[in-house]
Amino acid sequence: MGLRDVVSRRRLHMAFEDYVLTRPSPLFRPAFRLDEGQERAAATAVVQLRAAGAFMAGVRIAGPRLAALRAAIDDTYAGRRTDVMLTTNPRTGIIQVRNPLRVHPELTVLAADPFLVAIVERYLRRRPVLADIDMRRVPPIDMAELDVRAGTTAVGYTSSHWHHDIRGRQVKVMMYFTDVGERDSNFAFLPGTHHRRQARPMRVEASRFSEASVAGSGITPVECYGPAGTAMVFDTNLVHRLRRKAAAGIRDSITFYYTPGQETRALDVDETALARLPEVARSLFERRRAVAGAGDDV
Repeated sequence: MGLRDVVSRRRLHMAFEDYVLTRPSPLFRPAFRLDEGQERAAATAVVQLRAAGAFMAGVRIAGPRLAALRAAIDDTYAGRRTDVMLTTNPRTGIIQVRNPLRVHPELTVLAADPFLVAIVERYLRRRPVLADIDMRRVPPIDMAELDVRAGTTAVGYTSSHWHHDIRGRQVKVMMYFTDVGERDSNFAFLPGTHHRRQARPMRVEASRFSEASVAGSGITPVECYGPAGTAMVFDTNLVHRLRRKAAAGIRDSITFYYTPGQETRALDVDETALARLPEVARSLFERRRAVAGAGDDV
């Protein structure tokens, strides 16, 4: 089998996943049950996701619960946790935790937050699984310096440049673990740009956008700020970025990726923490298979 045949089969397999296996199901029934008030709130969130591509979920964790997480996170980035693996991107300066579910059992609980996952499954209209987790510490940096370090020009290839993900039908739930104000590095997105982007492109260039093209689009970016514990739910096909700022404080965050079955990664799960979850929540972690495919440059 030649390279052209391999590429053709890969494209066919991706198209089958994108257009058939993961499309919204007319027979969908929610697995994550909500009370009447929560159901109304989830319906409102889904309407916002369909229209704008994102929903601001407010503060989802606070008080002693957040403080315990913050302490574990600080220990992790200080190198005091030998069971947790860190990598630093030399181009962006971003530090990532490779096995974030080992940082603290509470992160397994957060990954299965009943209200947030209920929004995800009602939006996808499929049973979701946890596909990936991105836990990172973002240092301050000027975008001009970042471009020099990353070797980017008109169209950047880091998560700090305008892009949409290329993982098919996926939804992210991102949570700030530090306060993020206007001076800090923040999440930003272009509302409504997620439509008609559910199929995965074969070339990453198709998912990247220059500052000039965004400025000429006529779409006003939404800048997302909030105190530690703030959560955002958004379609990964939304054009978005991590807006870096030189005067920012250190920004800590975690992002959970949910999918009907595309582009899943193997996760290092704390089985003890997992056993404490209800059965429906444990199902999020069941299909942990590594699938070859282009990921996002973070």
